[in-house]
Amino acid sequence: MTGADIAADMVGFAGSVVIVVQYYRSLRGRIDTAGVGYPLGNLCGSLMVMASLCVHFNMPSLCIELFWSGVSLYGVIAALWRRSRR
Repeated sequence: MTGADIAADMVGFAGSVVIVVQYYRSLRGRIDTAGVGYPLGNLCGSLMVMASLCVHFNMPSLCIELFWSGVSLYGVIAALWRRSRR
């Protein structure tokens, strides 16, 4: 494995950890899922996984991460919209 391979794996694993931790925090009631933080964390994690896919491509993983990013982006926009309307 090259340094780029290892770096891509580390970024992908870190992104996966971010997504799973966000989900765990939501199940425990430790994060406001209607706020900006939850979807923003998920978006960042998903983008990190997609970055790793640039080195180790996998079509099914790319598809789920594209959907995950889209839903997370929608969540960020919706949360910001709700915040601006208060």
